[in-house]
Amino acid sequence: MRLAFLLLTLITIHVCGQSADKHPVINTPADKITLQYDTTVLRIPGKSLSMGITTTTSKGEVLKTKGYLKGDKGWGKYKLEVTGGTYFNGKIHIKGNNDYKKGDSVRVAVYTRKWFLGKKDKFLLTQQIPYNYETGIKILTSGSFSKAPGNHVQFGIRTSFDNNTFIDKWAPASKNLQDFVFASDGSHISKSKGDLKIDNNPLKITKDKVKLIASLAKNPVFTDTLQIILDYIANYQCDIVSNGRGHDLKVTADLYSDSVIHARLLDVKVVDNTNNKIYNYRINTQGGSLSISSRGGNGISGNSGSDGSQGMSGSSGSTSTDVQMVPASDGTMTTTTVTTQGPGGNGSNGGDGGNGGDGGRGYDGGNITVVYSPGAKPYLNLIKALSIPGSGGLGGRGGYGGQGGSGGSGNPPGSSGLQGSNGLSGSNGPSGNAGKIVFTPSL
Repeated sequence: MRLAFLLLTLITIHVCGQSADKHPVINTPADKITLQYDTTVLRIPGKSLSMGITTTTSKGEVLKTKGYLKGDKGWGKYKLEVTGGTYFNGKIHIKGNNDYKKGDSVRVAVYTRKWFLGKKDKFLLTQQIPYNYETGIKILTSGSFSKAPGNHVQFGIRTSFDNNTFIDKWAPASKNLQDFVFASDGSHISKSKGDLKIDNNPLKITKDKVKLIASLAKNPVFTDTLQIILDYIANYQCDIVSNGRGHDLKVTADLYSDSVIHARLLDVKVVDNTNNKIYNYRINTQGGSLSISSRGGNGISGNSGSDGSQGMSGSSGSTSTDVQMVPASDGTMTTTTVTTQGPGGNGSNGGDGGNGGDGGRGYDGGNITVVYSPGAKPYLNLIKALSIPGSGGLGGRGGYGGQGGSGGSGNPPGSSGLQGSNGLSGSNGPSGNAGKIVFTPSL
């Protein structure tokens, strides 16, 4: 008992004599070995942590491992076991997921290494290395962005930890921000880009304010709110495209003074009765604008002409055989068979290619009527209305003439047929006509 008490006292003295704020020191069963790790890096799953072992010999010599402690001793005589991570060459790679809680840790056990197959031998020390834990979150934006309905805002989340470090993660939210829960007002997380999109319809936005609320999923007490005050300075585009005749649009424009942002805004409504849709806009008269277009559909392209058929090959010349008696040099007669071939037949000409069809006429653009109030009249130059006709369809390509048939073999061989003529391409269709643009004061 006295020996155990003396050993425990020596361990306590050794641990208390270390600089805890610089290198965390392990409580070890021997007072000559300590393990130290880098407290300046973030200790969470997915991160790597440098560490080192210091050995004080019986003669007072201090030996340090290579790497983090900048010593000259290798790691070959140690065997390390890591619960909650892996070890390699003086570094621990922390495993797991982000559902860890405050107080969770990685356990490191150090043994001497047996040289036979590198197995462990004598236990030296163990250490619980605690995870860093979150202390707060903050929503970030990438800088300047248009503060108007329909625009996108690139954003991210900064997570702060107890060791005064932080991690910034940026949208797309579905890929990089899965550890957070979002709520919004007047905006939503865009499905296409994964960033924050301000709602297109200003009527869904209350008092010119858009909000995004983010919470840490595993600990909702950590929450932050991004609030954006809109200024409606944007070059809006309302481009309505039809497959046929352009849609007729009725536009109303009125002026009102916004007491929240202290600006004069044009309140514009575009009604498309063909599609039963209404588009609303608020335009800052100091820097904003709106372009409205009704486009007719393009004409149908003409069909391509068919290619001519290939000519038939000429027939081979007929062959005949003739048996002849030929005297040999010794005066005897020898039988010889002679084969001859007649002239080959001529190949036929290739068929002519068909003509391409003409393109269809483009559809007319729709009519646009803008009804404006007396207050809106001085700012009508901020509203540009365009009726755009569809382009005529392209003429079809003429078919290619067929290849002539090859002449038949014979003596003499037959002539090859001529290639057929290419068909003519069709004409492009005419463009449609623009619709009427009318600006008229309200009654």
